[in-house]
Amino acid sequence: MKRIGITTDCVCDLPEEYLAIHDIDIVYFYITTGTGRFRDGYEITSENIIEYLERGGTKAETAEPTSGEYKEFFENSLKKYDEIIHICISSYVSGSVRNAKAALELMGDNGKKIHVIDSWHLSTGMGHMIIRAVEMRDAGSSADEIAAEMESMKKKVSSSFITRSADYLYRNGRAGKKVRDITEMFNLHPVLHMKDGKMTLKSIKTGNYDKAVLKYIKSELRHNRKINMKRLFITHACCSVKTVSDVKSLAEKYCRFDEIIVTKASATVSGNCGPGAIGVLYVNE
Repeated sequence: MKRIGITTDCVCDLPEEYLAIHDIDIVYFYITTGTGRFRDGYEITSENIIEYLERGGTKAETAEPTSGEYKEFFENSLKKYDEIIHICISSYVSGSVRNAKAALELMGDNGKKIHVIDSWHLSTGMGHMIIRAVEMRDAGSSADEIAAEMESMKKKVSSSFITRSADYLYRNGRAGKKVRDITEMFNLHPVLHMKDGKMTLKSIKTGNYDKAVLKYIKSELRHNRKINMKRLFITHACCSVKTVSDVKSLAEKYCRFDEIIVTKASATVSGNCGPGAIGVLYVNE
């Protein structure tokens, strides 16, 4: 039986313990600030980047690994595995898929041993797919079978989150100045959703942000009868313990998930969404 490795980008936001237990290698993204260039999760955290920006820092550019870095990463992984499934953040929000596939071209025949999957998602939306890939690997599925399942599964994953305003999205070029100004002027809170790999505006919540967060949870979970109840991720960018607890309690009220996993967003995700952003990510039947 071939040894199959599951690898991914660091922005999957899965707990370090899970990655370690299941031997999942990650490749690091970078954040460049006015003080230097740092590897996400290894040299900089979501708390670090938000504190920096809240104190007046203006530059916080995120970047995916280069094709050369992906090549080195894949070559190291192939020392342990015969084939690799690499699950990337959506190609519509990052160049990671492009660079990872470019790396395969540089690797010759070894590149044929690697399946690069465009997840269409970010954060723990990717996480759901990674967990499924691990389950299939451990059950003896082939790399081709896992890759096919990933292409099918990505259409069923729901990745969404609510942000306090569009300010951080504006800072990183993902929203216009007019949109940022309107959301702040009228206390509007965008709910963003990954649709066919693209980040789109799903709805807008108004008023007090803490109440808006709970409205968002209610709208996502209350009437959705298609949700697979196996697992829910609650992923957040430096939210308070109370906010996370309230969100978890409300989720438990509306849906009987087998498990609810709370994770912190990566510095890359947090730097784009801003403090207080929080999402519920699940899989539909």
